[in-house]
Amino acid sequence: SSLENHDKKVPIDIKNYQIEHIMPQNQNLSEEWRNELGPNWRNIQKQYLHTIGNLTLTAYNPELGDKPFLQKVNMPGGYKESALKLNASIVKLTHWNKEEIIKRAENLALEAIEIWKYPEISEIDDLQETFTLDSYSFNFLTRELFETLNARIMMLSPEITRTITKLYVGYSLKTNFASIVILKQRLRIFVNMKFSDVIDPKNFCRDVSNVGHWGIGDVEVNVNDVSDIDYAMSIITQALA
Repeated sequence: SSLENHDKKVPIDIKNYQIEHIMPQNQNLSEEWRNELGPNWRNIQKQYLHTIGNLTLTAYNPELGDKPFLQKVNMPGGYKESALKLNASIVKLTHWNKEEIIKRAENLALEAIEIWKYPEISEIDDLQETFTLDSYSFNFLTRELFETLNARIMMLSPEITRTITKLYVGYSLKTNFASIVILKQRLRIFVNMKFSDVIDPKNFCRDVSNVGHWGIGDVEVNVNDVSDIDYAMSIITQALA
């Protein structure tokens, strides 16, 4: 609601809308969708299906179903007829693939940073030390990396909670699924899943099940640059599958 109605003088009531997966959830994707996504369609669907870049809102979820992308755009009740800001960029496209999902997620993350500012803590518990993001020694690089990654993680679900500790920032959805440790020139992420279960085609991850570390999880992946964030998110979302 906040993302859709930010800066609108006349807010849209979205209570009758449903979450729509632009790339469908059906594991047996149609030939049109397989061609749309390319030869690696199965892995793309698994990694990006439930990410914010592939999600929007619609009042015509059953009608849209698993239809090809351009049908979803142009059909009666499709994205072109939507009054939602969330769909404004989608209707300008002729294809929907991994690159467009990532691009949309980055744009929504930037909007989220503007809408949901970090809370300021006015009172400190006398019996327990309280930590905020100001407790960390950010530089320009690590601040940019953290703000972008934090926004992407928080947008995975409205039910995600964030905990700031002395040593790391933890993210939970029922249980802790990821932790971020802020280092001098990079972020170190620990993902709470078995190393043997992780899908890591680039071999970026490290097994830390028998190594002492600050965050929670057996899988370690480093983010050295903004370009690493998409891949890191593909690892993090596996812990929610």
